[in-house]
Formats: sequence, C-alpha cells, structure tokens
Amino acid sequence: MHVPANDGHLVQYYEKEGFLYDRVTEFMSDGLRGQDAAILIATRAHREGVESRLFRKGVDLTQLTARGRYHALDAHDTLSLFMVDGTPDPERFASAIGPVIRTARGGDRRVLAFGEMVALLWAEGNQEAAIRLEGLWNDLARRESFALLCAYPISHFDDAGYAKPFGDINAAHTSVTPAESYSAAEIDERHRIIATLQQKAAALEAESKQRGVLETALRSKIDELAEVDRRKDEFLAMLGHELRNPLAPVTTALQIMRIHESEPSRVARSREIVERQIEHMTRLVDDLLDVSRITRGKIELREQSLLLSSVIEQAVESARPLIDERGHRIALDLPTEPVTFLADPARLAQVFANLLNNAAKYTDVGGRIWLCAQVQGSELVVVVKDDGPGLTKELRTHAFDLFMQGPQTRARARGGLGIGLTLVRRLVELHGGTVEALSEGPGKGTEFVVRLPLRLPPLADGAPATAAVAAAVPRRRILVVDDNVDAAEALAELLRDFGHEVATAHDGTRALDHARLHRPDIVLLDIGMPEMDGYEVAKRIRGELGLADALLIALTGYGEDRDRRLAREAGFDQHVTKPVDASKLEELLKVPL
Repeated sequence: MHVPANDGHLVQYYEKEGFLYDRVTEFMSDGLRGQDAAILIATRAHREGVESRLFRKGVDLTQLTARGRYHALDAHDTLSLFMVDGTPDPERFASAIGPVIRTARGGDRRVLAFGEMVALLWAEGNQEAAIRLEGLWNDLARRESFALLCAYPISHFDDAGYAKPFGDINAAHTSVTPAESYSAAEIDERHRIIATLQQKAAALEAESKQRGVLETALRSKIDELAEVDRRKDEFLAMLGHELRNPLAPVTTALQIMRIHESEPSRVARSREIVERQIEHMTRLVDDLLDVSRITRGKIELREQSLLLSSVIEQAVESARPLIDERGHRIALDLPTEPVTFLADPARLAQVFANLLNNAAKYTDVGGRIWLCAQVQGSELVVVVKDDGPGLTKELRTHAFDLFMQGPQTRARARGGLGIGLTLVRRLVELHGGTVEALSEGPGKGTEFVVRLPLRLPPLADGAPATAAVAAAVPRRRILVVDDNVDAAEALAELLRDFGHEVATAHDGTRALDHARLHRPDIVLLDIGMPEMDGYEVAKRIRGELGLADALLIALTGYGEDRDRRLAREAGFDQHVTKPVDASKLEELLKVPL
C-alpha cells in the first residue's frame, strides 16, 4: 500500500475499520521501531485495533510506554477536558495536549500523533466544532513540533450539504488521502476511477440543475395553491354572506304577510319580495352547480338555431333588475340584419347576462354600459364595456380564475361569489370561442370581448312545424312525499290550486301505506329522507305495490348525472331539482299516463 509522507497535518478518509488500523499502524510503526515517539488518541476499540497490529509488527508498546515514547489516550475522555458548551476551548486544549506532546518529544524526539477527536465531533453532528478543533491542532503545531494524522469515515460526508465543510476540513490539512478504494489502486485503475467520478459529478450537476427547476416549479405551485386556498376562504365567507342576505327580506316579508294578511296589496308586495329573493338564491346555487359540472366536464350544450337578437334580449332582461337598481344606462349596438347561428341559447344568454351583471355590479351608480355585437368574417364578436373602475394588470390576468374577486371592500359592497366570469370563460370555450378582459388601467373602465365561431344552421326541408296546442291539465291523484313538512304541504297546496287531488306523507313507510290504499297517479318523492330514502320507496312502489303505470317524479337537491342515473335505476320517470319551478311542474303533470 502506498503510504503518504508522515509529515505535517495529514487527513485520511476510510471506508472500513481494518483499513484505518493498517493506515495508523503504517504511520507509526517505522518511527516507533526507530527513535520516534507516538501519541494515539482514539476510542477503546480503535486503540485495540491499532495496538494489535503494532504488536504483530514487532513493536513493544509496554516498553515504549515505560520510556515515555508511547502515549495512548481515550478520545472521549480527552475531549471532555477542553470542550466548553459544545465548542473546543483553545487554552484548555493547549493545556490538555501540549504537555503530552512535550513529554513524548523528550527533548528532540520526533512525535507522530493520531487524533480521532475531530471524527467523533463530526459523528455527533457538531461539524463546526470539528473544523474548529482542526484549526487548534494547526495552532499548536506552530508552537510544538509534531506530525499529526486525522481520519474520518467517508460515509460521514454522503450528503450534498456537506460540500463546504468537507472542503474546509481538507483546507485545514497539508495532505489529503482519499479512501482505500482509490488510494490502494494502481495508476491505471485510478484513472478509471477518476473518469467514473467525473461522469458521476456531471450527472449529479445535471440532476442538481433539474432539481432546482423542479423546486422552483414546486414553490410556484405551493404559492398558487396558497392563493387558491385564500380565495376559497374568501369565497366561503362571501357565500355565507350572499345566502344570508336574501333570508333577511324573506323573513321580514313573511312577518308582514302574517301581520297584514287581511291587506291584499301588502301581502302581494311581500310575496313579490319573497319570489325575487328565492330566485336570487336559486341563481346562486345554479351557478355553483354549473361551475362544478363544467369543471368536471359534465355539461353538454344543447345547440339549436337561434337569433342573436333573441339571446341578447334574454340576457338584458335577466340583468335589467341590477342595471336599473344601480341607475345605469345601457346602450345596445346590434347588426341591422338578423344573425342566425348554432349555439345553446340558454348557456349563451347566461354568458352575456353574467357579463352585464358584472358590469352593473362593479360600475359606480349612474354609470354607462355598452353591448356591441358584429360579425367579423367567420366570427361573431360581442363586446360588453363599462365606464367603471377598470382593472389592474393582475386582475386582468386572473379575472376568469375561480373565486377571483375585485378589491375586498368593493366585493363585499357589491356581492358576488367570484364564479360568474369563470362560468363565462368555460361556457364560451365549450362553444369553441374565446373571451378576454381588457382595460387601460384603474379608472379607465373594463371591456370583455367574446369571440364565437359563426356556425350556420343547416337549411331545413319543408315547411316549419306548427306549435302544438297546449292540452288542459287533467285532474290527477297525487302523493307528495317529503320529510320537510313545510315543503311537502306548500307543494301540495300549489298542486291543489292546479285542480288535483293531493295527499302528503313525511316518511317512506307512510308513503308506501298511502300508495297501497289510494293508488296515486303521480308520486312526487323526495330522495334524501331518513330511515328509508326515496330510491328505496320508488323500488317498492314499482315492485311490491305493482304501480307500474304511476308517474314517479324525483324531487331532490342532487342534480348530477350520477343522481339522475340512480333515479332511473330506482324506477323514477322524471328527475326534478329543487326548488321546483311551478310552470315546469305543471308541464310535467300534462304527461299522458
């Protein structure tokens, strides 16, 4: 084995204990067989490993100890002599080690020392103290003459974070020897090892760069998720605010109706208030469900041939209450010639109504709103513009993000859940179009530009079909089943006004008992009931009671595709989402049995 020169402050890295023993033995044995002295500062196991090898090389340690030429010290005990609060104290170190070196030197003897204390400090995780101790050894060497060998397990440096302290340790030594897998190799083998290490270093460098890119992306994603979470919290607070707001006038109106039930005009005004607020709450819930469906790809467009003017008229009619409430003036600029194209009329009206509502909500009272539509080549371009507060660059970038709101004070004053523009973008994209938000900055107004492909409807053959004449609603025997007593009785009262014979039940067992006795033509059945849900009741009505011809209508707050499928599988003919629209319900009751 090649042995480096035994002068100066040396460091040896090692992989196996046996190599360490051999290396220290080679460092000391020749000198001890001659006239040199040696100091071995190591753990008990390492002292025994080195001393056994020195003995095999013919070194009489007992005699050398008696002559003062060999000193064996325990590394742990020696450390305790000069460590203060986890740091080696320079004066105590010199007092603990200096006399031992002078005794070993005995005047003019050469001293060879092995110190394991630095490796113990490193193994304990006190790297700073280990490097500090290396420096104290160098300071002592300038006053006392000795050669020093230190050793570290190379496994202690298996983390990229140790690169700098590893370099500091090497810099503290006059000679550095790598671990045995390299230092024991021949020249050609060393070159091969170096080439392999260079390849690994290049791979690690590339991996480090890639990791840096990934960490940057991860930090960005974490920031993005934190922002989404913040918006979600704002959204939940605003949702509570928006749902509580309509309840106050509803409660007040009901109290007025109760107090002034003999005054038809006041009852009528209060009823209108209740209807408006319920419509508002229904629209909020519908928007939430729409966002959920669109996000999960659960909405399919029902495209048909439509007139642009009709869609715009429907959107303006929907937004008119808020526009009038805030005293805005709206100007329309539509093509003089009729524009007919294929689209989903309800969803497209929802797009333009949301944009108009957004303009009305965020524009100061008495503002102006413009809606301009024109055909540009194969595209239909619709612009909704206002003279409101405008958008900052950040708001323009994130205007269509879910739960995105304007400044908090404005959002809380004007209401809204931060989902309207998200719906706009998703619905426009479903039509194959685009939408963008434009603004010259704060105070300069906002402009939303919708571009839709102008797909023309196919030419129809023959004359258009005439509208069917609505048939009168026949009198039916109807059973309303809902565990919400007020909901069941209110719906029953409405159906009686339509001229039907109506009974109610408030749980599944009573519903089955009534159906068994009275054989209803139609059953309006709530799904989410305790003990026996609507699905089970429907299955028993079809199976046990044999009411195969009865019309079963599911009344539920669950409106997803999965819920409709479960309803069909349970035997329902129709699936109606709460709250029930009276006119739609009346149409359902016209279905022939």
